[in-house]
Amino acid sequence: MILQRLAEHYDRLEAAGSVHLAQPGASQQRISFCIVLEPDGQFNSFEDMRRQEGKTLQPRTMIVPGQSKPPGQGLNPCFLWDNAEYLLGWTEDPTRLERAARAFEASRAMHLALESSIATPEYTAVCGFLRNWQQQASADLRERLKEVATNFGVFRVAGQQRYVHEVVTVPAAAKLAEGEAVSSMCLVTGSIGPSARLHEPKIKGVADAQTGGALLVSFNATAFESYGKEQSRNAPVSTVAVFKYANALNHLLSLRERRIALGDATVVFWADHFEPLLEDCFSMLFGGTPAPAGEDTSPKEDQTRVDEARLLLTQLRDGTCNTWTKPDGQSTKFYILGLSPNASRLSVRLWFEATAPELERRLGEHLRDLALKSNFDERPLSIRMLANATGRYQANGKTKFDTKGTSPQLAGELARSVLTGAAYPQSFLATIVRRIRSDSYVGYERVSAIKACLVRNAGLRSAFQQPFKELPVELDSQRDSVAYRCGRLFALLEKAQTDSVDGELNSTIKDKYFAAASATPALIFPRLFRLNNHHLAKLEVPGKVFYGKLFASAMEAPFAFPKSLNLAGQGEFIVGYFQQQQALYKKKIKPFEETA
Repeated sequence: MILQRLAEHYDRLEAAGSVHLAQPGASQQRISFCIVLEPDGQFNSFEDMRRQEGKTLQPRTMIVPGQSKPPGQGLNPCFLWDNAEYLLGWTEDPTRLERAARAFEASRAMHLALESSIATPEYTAVCGFLRNWQQQASADLRERLKEVATNFGVFRVAGQQRYVHEVVTVPAAAKLAEGEAVSSMCLVTGSIGPSARLHEPKIKGVADAQTGGALLVSFNATAFESYGKEQSRNAPVSTVAVFKYANALNHLLSLRERRIALGDATVVFWADHFEPLLEDCFSMLFGGTPAPAGEDTSPKEDQTRVDEARLLLTQLRDGTCNTWTKPDGQSTKFYILGLSPNASRLSVRLWFEATAPELERRLGEHLRDLALKSNFDERPLSIRMLANATGRYQANGKTKFDTKGTSPQLAGELARSVLTGAAYPQSFLATIVRRIRSDSYVGYERVSAIKACLVRNAGLRSAFQQPFKELPVELDSQRDSVAYRCGRLFALLEKAQTDSVDGELNSTIKDKYFAAASATPALIFPRLFRLNNHHLAKLEVPGKVFYGKLFASAMEAPFAFPKSLNLAGQGEFIVGYFQQQQALYKKKIKPFEETA
């Protein structure tokens, strides 16, 4: 199913003509430098092909002749592109100088052997360069090569815009070999044709996978083979289908806006026809970390897309979004694929396909579960931001949370819960509550996550002594849950303490008692009320009356502090604390006054 959907995506991209994809006999490679030649083959200069992406320079993706460069110690030169060892005989490692010399000789021999069959001035210039170039010359240019000669390189003749491999017709000897093809029924198309022994080109762009690429389908031991079929013919897929799905996946992985990282998985997503707004919305909800409104620094065109995606998320949450349809009137279908590295192969961590109405419903449910009123931050929370919130809070760090200790599997499990409508992982709620108890940071991201878990996970509702009433978006002063009211009381006690002194406190009761109060209220709250008597004594009469009314509202009969609160109760305690705190610090809005 996955391979079929990717092959269909390749066909759609080819039909649209908006994207230049590799054709049979070619592949996408990461090119970082270009050797610029004079028309007579003399060396001109090196050209840095890398592009600025964020704060780093990244190689440019180009379509070149042949497939992925095979691994191993053997000599395997590529046609009109390769690394610096093959094109220049250069290496920064002194122990590989002999190997680099042999690699350059192999590349020179292969290209010169084809010179007579390729009658183009550009290829003649390349052959002239290879014929005259000496390994010592690359050593003299060490500093320049050290800077640009990463990944692969190509050739270009000075004064021309196109690269040599783009103007030269690739000879049959350098094309994709199909001599070993064995006919069988293709599992993707259902047609009879030559099946691929190896699924190439390899997949590149999956985080932490081998830099040379990895395989999505492979058999590397006889224990996995049956019926006398070797390697990938155990799962027969035609060479055409392999080429299509591999190139479609490589194209998706090369697009930053269609590739996100969730834990240890790299996720790509696409629709069955061009639907940029839906894909932008998905990217923001699952992987993006948009800045709060008014703090964006992206270009105007990018900011417009971000604003449109934010509006769409709001419409999804409110249930006012229009269903996407294709030109034929059918609903748009959406596909999500998550991959993680496994030695030289890739593991499928996530696969989901749904129509636009199904996706709208799932995303809307998730957004409504997360919905929480905050005075300072109400940006859409992505799956990555929710997973990061399980990390340790660091007040003075470049990032709010230290993600080194977070579970790499959690983000994928959260994504699966969102897409399928299943309960959020039980470990998610437990980890968030444990982090709050340890570092006392009760922030928007964490409280939204707790609220979502309590609202959605029906299994948690049976833990309450009374039927569970769905948690509100903002403070509910009439809510009769004891855990919720205990959280409200703690926020009121903390506010009374801060109001009783001039200036800011170095620490409050939250720093010392929050963890214990959320777990064993009956043990801690009597002590807190004794302390509160000292705090109230420092207030003026209006302040005492004000807090007296608030305490009475939060402790309406019947009320008794429970001896302990389970995980769900601790989560509701935290939500009550946060919402009461937001209500206390809510900005006062002046009433509208008509002017004459």
